[in-house]
Amino acid sequence: MDGARERREIRRGRRRFRLLLVGTVVVFALVSLLVGLLAGGFRARWLERGDPPGWVENTGVVLAVSGLVAEVAAVVWMVRSGGYRADRESRLWTLSWGRRRALAQAVRRGVVGSPDDLPWLRTTAAQMVRQRRYVLLLGGLTTMNLGQALLSFAPAWLVVLGITVMMFGLSCWQLLRDARRAEAFLRTHPADPAVTTPTGSR
Repeated sequence: MDGARERREIRRGRRRFRLLLVGTVVVFALVSLLVGLLAGGFRARWLERGDPPGWVENTGVVLAVSGLVAEVAAVVWMVRSGGYRADRESRLWTLSWGRRRALAQAVRRGVVGSPDDLPWLRTTAAQMVRQRRYVLLLGGLTTMNLGQALLSFAPAWLVVLGITVMMFGLSCWQLLRDARRAEAFLRTHPADPAVTTPTGSR
């Protein structure tokens, strides 16, 4: 694949991902609106702000600000470390979702099905290692949600906090596990210094 065609395929892959992300957000918003409409009389009671003690309110402010700072720091870290650019320009965008899932599964198992797959598997493993930085981002978002829950003292925020902690906790565990497996794969299959073909895993 020549350079110009590869860049077009990378841009097309990023557009597909953005459309999927926007679609997911829209569906989530519509479901939330439907649940709110069906809730009827329960909505006011669940969203009504409580009266937290002073120390709880102060703790909520500190946690909300700390979470926001952690999120900003995570984004700055991603940009300055070059990870954002490496992911943005990765050749993996040229592959289908099914192919990328298959490569990720192979990295997790430490299996190389074909020598031709090895450069793609190294690129996938390098991206999985870089995904460890999302743990700070998710941790910051969870901390901010905890602060908002303490500030509002509303049942709805406590429910949101519980769901957020479960989802983000599971996501962080999987990200860290995949990063360790990807590092083990890269140690077992180091890059050949004689190969200079770019893989987007800078």
